[in-house]
Amino acid sequence: MKKLLSALGLLSLLAPPLLAAELQTEWIAPTEGATESAVGARIKSVEELPDDGGQRITIEIPRESMAEGSDIQEIVVTAQQPDKTETPLSIRHEWVADYERDYYGLVLYLGKNEQLPLRIYLKSE
Repeated sequence: MKKLLSALGLLSLLAPPLLAAELQTEWIAPTEGATESAVGARIKSVEELPDDGGQRITIEIPRESMAEGSDIQEIVVTAQQPDKTETPLSIRHEWVADYERDYYGLVLYLGKNEQLPLRIYLKSE
């Protein structure tokens, strides 16, 4: 038994580190006021950018849904295709904090008239 515990202890030192923590929203329509319940993310605003620049979508994410002191290392945004598959989007985004109102903000820049439901993965250490 003692040898088994020693072997398990050695294996834990050799094992890769645990994966980063990950929050995942439910599918959320990119329409103002839409809310999902897994994380509490809400579409705060959808703005059309001038000169066919697409859309700027601001999403509020409650600070309470995030682990205390966690820093977001990676944000992955996916879209639900008409055939229900999930496709990662390569889009410009900004991460902002609104500490006065206890929200984080995620600003996404999508193409013009992009209406596919979105899912957001927030990865931290």
